[in-house]
Amino acid sequence: MSAQELIESAESAASVSRQSFRQRDDEIYQAFEAIKHRHQADMGQKDVDYIRKIRRYSRIFEVLGRSAVMLLPGPLALLGVPLVFLHRNLEAIEIGHNVLHGQYDSLPEVPEFHSHNFKWKAPIDEAGWRQEHNATHHVYTNVFEKDPDLSHGFLRTNAQVPHTKWHYFQVPFYLLLAYPTILYFFNNQNLGRSDTFRAEKFPLGNKGYATFKNPEHLSDAQIDKRIRLSVLRVLVKEYGVFPLLALLSGLGFWKVFLCNALADLLNNYWIALTIQATHFTEPLQPDDAINNRSNWYISQLDSSVNFKGTRLQSVFWGHLNYQIEHHLYPDIPSHRYPDIAREVQAVCRQYNLPYKVNASWGQAIRKYLTLFWRFSFKDARHPFPTQAYLERE
Repeated sequence: MSAQELIESAESAASVSRQSFRQRDDEIYQAFEAIKHRHQADMGQKDVDYIRKIRRYSRIFEVLGRSAVMLLPGPLALLGVPLVFLHRNLEAIEIGHNVLHGQYDSLPEVPEFHSHNFKWKAPIDEAGWRQEHNATHHVYTNVFEKDPDLSHGFLRTNAQVPHTKWHYFQVPFYLLLAYPTILYFFNNQNLGRSDTFRAEKFPLGNKGYATFKNPEHLSDAQIDKRIRLSVLRVLVKEYGVFPLLALLSGLGFWKVFLCNALADLLNNYWIALTIQATHFTEPLQPDDAINNRSNWYISQLDSSVNFKGTRLQSVFWGHLNYQIEHHLYPDIPSHRYPDIAREVQAVCRQYNLPYKVNASWGQAIRKYLTLFWRFSFKDARHPFPTQAYLERE
């Protein structure tokens, strides 16, 4: 065979290979799209019934919990704390987080659960959250300097972030100070105040972190007002209205104040340890993952990890233990994720795609804390090194 024939043969083989990859990419895309369209077409009364049921249970927990805190004497008031926690938790993640993803926007029967009508019972500005979380994190998941959820203040969870003296203290700082109040400081990330802190305190400023782009062109005064209003609506209710009602009724101001604080603490810890154990242990994704529609689906699979639990437990985790399904289909009602998971796993088996699951929430937390501790130190290596799937292909 002549040199020219060898060249033509190689070019032909390369062309066939490219065509094969394009066909596979299209099949993967169509398979994941088919799952989405099936569930969108099926949406209706059972989804309406579900979100109304969750709100009903949330209100029952609140009435019972706050009544117990108010009326029971002394330490017995602590019996109401778990119920207040359940109310706060359902409102924050199974209702609020999922509603603000637009999961119920297509259902005219529940306009109060449409994302742009919804008022969150959490100290977080809704518009800022939608921009940071929905329009940025869920698009650029685990992409270095593009995904703001890799940051969370000065958090360092990968070797590419420049190390500073602050990072030596990140484990005790987050576990003892940040996580107990995490919901109250999401606005700092969503509306750019964390960028200001890093710019002032870090030698390289915001290098290694995704920054706030201010798409609404808000002034500093407007940002501060939105942060203040969203935080105060919770602080006033929890630490003003209910303790004062107890004081005026002779039922004990400090008893109610402290019980509400304990429920708040539990809620913040629960949410922090749920959301932060499902991304950071996974590999960073290539910058161009978003440029290919099938690669975007693959990058979501590769940058998220589930952990096992029962259907009831999943409700109190906001179904974020199905983090893979949530990232593939963030605008489909979360109660469908256990069923969607079986369909997603079938596609992953067919095309040999990654599908990662921790055996328990405890295992997910242990892995995250191991990584968290490791990257406190300069020149640390990833404890679970894995190359991004898209870079291995």
